[in-house]
Amino acid sequence: MYNGASNTIIQLMRLFIGIKLPSSLHHHCQKLQEYFPDLKKTSDFHLTLQFLGDAISEVQLPAITSALTLIDFKPFDIEMGDAVSFSNPYHPQGVWVECKMTPGLQKISGDVRSAMTTVGFCPDKPFKAHITLGRYKTPPEHGPLCVKGEPRTFTVSQFHLMKSELTPNGPRYQTIETF
Repeated sequence: MYNGASNTIIQLMRLFIGIKLPSSLHHHCQKLQEYFPDLKKTSDFHLTLQFLGDAISEVQLPAITSALTLIDFKPFDIEMGDAVSFSNPYHPQGVWVECKMTPGLQKISGDVRSAMTTVGFCPDKPFKAHITLGRYKTPPEHGPLCVKGEPRTFTVSQFHLMKSELTPNGPRYQTIETF
């Protein structure tokens, strides 16, 4: 975006706040992906706490990071469960791993959303704890899908402000700041 008043170009970014899945659980997610043919698979697994938007100005970053820094955060566990299709179960858009809503996850998701509201970012939808495995370019022609996942637990000791760049090969993520 061009700012004519100061003759500068303002870079717009697609941002979200999330929790990265430990690399030790990537293989588990990749094995679950194998059950869903035609899925455009992701390889960067995370749990989104709040999507901020597609057109966030770098000028807004100091307010965002300042608000996130104020969150009182203590480590907690997340339990991953089944891999299920999402959106309309008979015309799915993709597949995610459901995550159990624990008190720690409920607190951090609420705190992040509250902090972002103070700087002008209201949640775009209710929070649903999940880790996306991939999306369908064309939804499969079959009924609901669910793969029972052996419960896996991991400890969360940090969360991240992430930049997402959409590419023909799927999204690429970059950590802007860790909290």
